[in-house]
Amino acid sequence: MKQIAEPARANGIAAVALALLACAAPRSWAEDGPRIAFGGVTRDFANSIYVITPEGDGLEELTDHGDWASYPEWSRDGSRIAFDYSDGALPTRIYRMNADGSNQKPMSYGPWDTGATWSPQEDAIAFGSARDGSHRQGVYTADFHRGGGGLRISGGTYAKFPSWSPAGDVIAYASDRAGSVDIHTMDRLGRHLAQLTDGPDYYTEPSWHPRGEAIAFESWDEGNRSDVYTMAPDGADQRRLTVHPASDTDPTWSPIGTQILFTSDRDGDHGLFIMELDGRIVRKVTDDRFMYIEGSSWFDPDFPRSVSPIGRHAATWGWLKRLRASAP
Repeated sequence: MKQIAEPARANGIAAVALALLACAAPRSWAEDGPRIAFGGVTRDFANSIYVITPEGDGLEELTDHGDWASYPEWSRDGSRIAFDYSDGALPTRIYRMNADGSNQKPMSYGPWDTGATWSPQEDAIAFGSARDGSHRQGVYTADFHRGGGGLRISGGTYAKFPSWSPAGDVIAYASDRAGSVDIHTMDRLGRHLAQLTDGPDYYTEPSWHPRGEAIAFESWDEGNRSDVYTMAPDGADQRRLTVHPASDTDPTWSPIGTQILFTSDRDGDHGLFIMELDGRIVRKVTDDRFMYIEGSSWFDPDFPRSVSPIGRHAATWGWLKRLRASAP
């Protein structure tokens, strides 16, 4: 894996930093259009991070083929990607890299860290971790201004799959704190808890709408089949979007919030699909070289995710232009 720096360790002696450098040059990527990052498992059982256009063109592999990398997440400005990584000898940690795959470095140092989500200010990440043991899966935050070590914020119950709201005040996540696995919310310190779903199914993988107007999530029934749903930020107005006999999972909003990217095995192998908010399938993004998809994230430079006044103005204007262009 190219340009990976192992974390510094201090055991009463001077900290030592290890850097692994590879000879491969950084991959290029045209940054003038929308792109999707995803974790793809190919037929030779290699897990890598790839980027592709929403139309399924321009596929590029960003991590070295054969390493284990998955669950990418674009930073708010699209300059970096956080992802899960393991070299096979160590458990997964959260790493980051530039948008072209260069400068890969660790962001978390605990074992079994997975599924990062950036804070809107990009000063922290939230992620799931089993660093306290497999039966103590929880949600942690790593504040970069405080060393990024990781602080558990989800209490003592099972918790995973955090998703940070665009405003930065709420983190949605899956937890069994009420007995069954449901979608909950909390602030970045683990306070102001609220339960959004309550039913017989297994609710998980929440994803915030880019303007905070809704949450997409997946629901598993007793037959071990999943569908994609949306709901209001307070849990109201829950709507089922997919009804296919296959399992549809891991929803991710498009940058302007008018479509949803999701994973499905509806045509045999797992692939990435795009659908409208009424459940109508627009297209399949990936081809049959992938056996399985492990996480995805959609970025568009015309619609950067930001909470700054300037960023909000630019994002809103870009969204209005896109809607006007797509109007009949």
